[in-house]
Amino acid sequence: MKDPLYEKAKRKIQLAIYFAKEMIEELGKDKALEIIGNAYQKYSNDTFPEPYLDIPLEKRFQKFKEDLKAKAESDKHFTIEEDSDTQIKVRFNRCPYHEVYSDYGIPEACQKYCDSDFEAFRKVHPKLRVTREHEIAYGDDYCDHCWSLEE
Repeated sequence: MKDPLYEKAKRKIQLAIYFAKEMIEELGKDKALEIIGNAYQKYSNDTFPEPYLDIPLEKRFQKFKEDLKAKAESDKHFTIEEDSDTQIKVRFNRCPYHEVYSDYGIPEACQKYCDSDFEAFRKVHPKLRVTREHEIAYGDDYCDHCWSLEE
């Protein structure tokens, strides 16, 4: 048994892992990863905005930032690097999802999960833009996420 953060991520994505492995075996890696990417995009588009749907649009980004800061306090695997009225920058020193996917031999599935962020956060707020220069899923030692509210 690994640490609790790893085990929590594993419980959350284990069914997806088994589906991914079966699709790769049956359809080949390229086609399976295309389907996985499409599925993660639909999933993220539906689930990312859920906590904010009852919040007026002009207050959603502030609420998102508050939630992110609270999670940083409790999770300890990422830190808030910068925070202003129009953006928040975060550094993830670890990605338990990538660790789990890698342990099951399909780290590329984690890339598909991460790639869904760019479109999905626009569902939280249409002017919310996500950028990253570093991603653990793509071989970097850390992830740096920046969420900016465009003018």
